[in-house]
Amino acid sequence: MKRVVIEVPKDKSEKIHAKFRDTIFSIHEGEQSTRFILYIPDEMLDDLIHQTNGSVKDAYPSRPVWTGFIPDYENLAKDDDRSILIEVTTPDFIISPFVDKMKERVGYSRRKKEEKTPIEKIIASIESNTEFDRKKFILAAIAGIVAMIGLFLNNIGIIIGAMLISPLLGPIYALAIYVAIGDVKTTVRCLEILGLMVIMLVSIAAAASFALSFVIDLPLTPEIMSRTDPHAVFILMAVLLGLATMIALSEGIPEGIAGVAIAAALLPPAVVTGISLALFPGGAVKAIVLTLQNVVGLIAGSIIGVMFLHIGPRDLFAQIQSRQVVTRVVWFLAILILFLVIISFLV
Repeated sequence: MKRVVIEVPKDKSEKIHAKFRDTIFSIHEGEQSTRFILYIPDEMLDDLIHQTNGSVKDAYPSRPVWTGFIPDYENLAKDDDRSILIEVTTPDFIISPFVDKMKERVGYSRRKKEEKTPIEKIIASIESNTEFDRKKFILAAIAGIVAMIGLFLNNIGIIIGAMLISPLLGPIYALAIYVAIGDVKTTVRCLEILGLMVIMLVSIAAAASFALSFVIDLPLTPEIMSRTDPHAVFILMAVLLGLATMIALSEGIPEGIAGVAIAAALLPPAVVTGISLALFPGGAVKAIVLTLQNVVGLIAGSIIGVMFLHIGPRDLFAQIQSRQVVTRVVWFLAILILFLVIISFLV
């Protein structure tokens, strides 16, 4: 069950009362506003948002949910942002004869459909990945150093440990979602964050390897050399990993576990690129190509994943715009993948 709190000015409350008459649990009258508390089954949430969200003309896909049935929403929001409050939460448990009867009534009158996570909830969950987060960059740097140690020791266990703490999934997941909803500006910002993380991993590995080379003899282990051999099959692997990660997240698998697939494809090659730049520049080009193959493949697979899951905006006009953005991005990625495949045969 979902607990929904809706607060609107008093003169706008009649429409909400009529819209959700059968699910309203309580009504609280304030001096200037009316607050409704509703309880609805999980599988009804996405349908209700979809049915009531179509009339707001807003360019931003992350607008508040259920604004479609509130008259003059844009004007109200300009007058006083506190005029509108919409909150959706999941209670730990509910004990109420009213809610029990409603669940029973809905169970008999509606065929239960597969629950779909509302796009508003998905966007809210990834917003933190669209901004520069110093802690995540520090965590990525630590993961890179740990991976570098594992590579020099030829210890796969240490490398896997680095993958577990790597935060590389966040910007790739956010990028795929924002491509799917057609938000170009935020997509570019996610790409910038991902690029900065990868450049940081390469730079740290290069600087640390160069400094350590004056102190100890650093061996070029099989784990390192295996990641200086780009091949077209690695692009396919990255695409499949990106696709599998999106599906895993949609099934409720924790981000920390699902993110290992992303880190497995991206973290070691990026670190090896830094090592090769410092210790054997002759292999740096191959390591860079392999890293780019994995980055492009993961992004492509993630976008395929969100398309497969039918993630996108609600409004018809926004859907048209998003399809245009997705088409352009897919064509660009296809050309880039073809270029990387050709390069892999030349280096």
